[in-house]
Amino acid sequence: MRERFADHKNFSAAFERQIYLAVLDQEFSARGRIVTRKPRQFRVEVGNDILIVADGKSIWLYNRQNEQAIVSTYEGELKTPWEILIEYSDAYAPLAVEEVDLDGRSCYLLSLVPRVPKAQVSLLKIWVDRKKWYLRRLEEFKNNEDRTTYVLKDHRTNKKLGDDLFRLELPEGIDVIDRRIAEPANGG
Repeated sequence: MRERFADHKNFSAAFERQIYLAVLDQEFSARGRIVTRKPRQFRVEVGNDILIVADGKSIWLYNRQNEQAIVSTYEGELKTPWEILIEYSDAYAPLAVEEVDLDGRSCYLLSLVPRVPKAQVSLLKIWVDRKKWYLRRLEEFKNNEDRTTYVLKDHRTNKKLGDDLFRLELPEGIDVIDRRIAEPANGG
């Protein structure tokens, strides 16, 4: 799947994220859209309130409801879509692979366990479309019994994307918290 994803100049999909918090015995869900473009640009829209945009250097997290934006360096506190959806093979070892049906599509179901002892995530399950190798579903089970699920659909690849998708223009009056590290003056 990683190789197939690497073949695409860009990728987009609609998603639903479901979070189950065991301590509260409650589930929260949100729908959105993810758009990625090589080498390091992405845009994630979650409902009407959250917008995350990466221009390749910085990642902007804009919360419309709070009228606040946080900007971090690309290698900052936020996980990129690649870290969430693709780059799991280094941190996890395969436990089982099986062929299953997911919403009428033939998929491979990979069950993975962390390579590092005492990891927060105890099990990762990934459903990959057998024909097109698209990620269809990902479930992350934590040791505290919390669970995060991503369901992806409406996959699109190599479509023409405008540069404006990967720029964030904030309305007037938005509180901006800048967490980027300032470059030293005169290179030193």
